[in-house]
Amino acid sequence: MPGAAQRPMRLLLLRHGIAEDAGPATGFRDAPRALTEEGAARMAQAARGMTALGVAADVVLSSPLTRCAQTAAIVCEALGGTPRQDRRLAPGMDLDALADVILEHPGAQAVLVCGHQPDLSEVVADLTAGGVVAFRRGSLAILDVDEPRRGGGRLSALYAPAALRAAGA
Repeated sequence: MPGAAQRPMRLLLLRHGIAEDAGPATGFRDAPRALTEEGAARMAQAARGMTALGVAADVVLSSPLTRCAQTAAIVCEALGGTPRQDRRLAPGMDLDALADVILEHPGAQAVLVCGHQPDLSEVVADLTAGGVVAFRRGSLAILDVDEPRRGGGRLSALYAPAALRAAGA
């Protein structure tokens, strides 16, 4: 509708859950690191908390690394939907890469992205033209994004993993 104000996109940035250490079990490689049993259990409880808080997403996107793919799958079990992996969300993602990915979903009102540190903190800082937000494993930031560019968004909420789990208890 011409002249109508466009509604901001809700962008949910989620750091993956607790994963195996990069060590002998993984051959010191980063990509194959899976969620630990505790990490998967905590993420399932956090996902229930997201549901209890009314968090919803039209699209769930994930880094292709194992721990993110597993986290996104757990979240989709609670919120619904099917996670989609995108290599541009792997470690090293920046705001430009994220913008490219989310702009491929123009009809989505809410997009959840499961990613890594320090990328998520840097993206929040860029979108809000503000300070760095700490993302512990399992943290969720919710932003309202007018445009996926520097200063194009506002931080609406930031949930520590323990707060999400408490909401899901």
